[in-house]
Amino acid sequence: MEFKSILEYYRERNSSSTYSLKLVKVVDSIIDLLQQNNDLGRVTDDGIVRVIPFDSYLIFYELNKEELLVLSVWDNRQDPNKRIDA
Repeated sequence: MEFKSILEYYRERNSSSTYSLKLVKVVDSIIDLLQQNNDLGRVTDDGIVRVIPFDSYLIFYELNKEELLVLSVWDNRQDPNKRIDA
């Protein structure tokens, strides 16, 4: 949900999907990298969720048996109180 809002924001702001498509490609490549080496991100305070930063964003993810589950893509420039707790 948060990632979709980020993509929509930039599409409307820029009157173009170019930047949004670039973000999707970057996030996809990071997810591919995490699937190969899922220990890249640091463990959050809850001990289960991991986070990996890129540019002004954070990708929160969880390892569930053999599955990598992306919980959130967060823009660090937003109010942290708006973040959905994973």
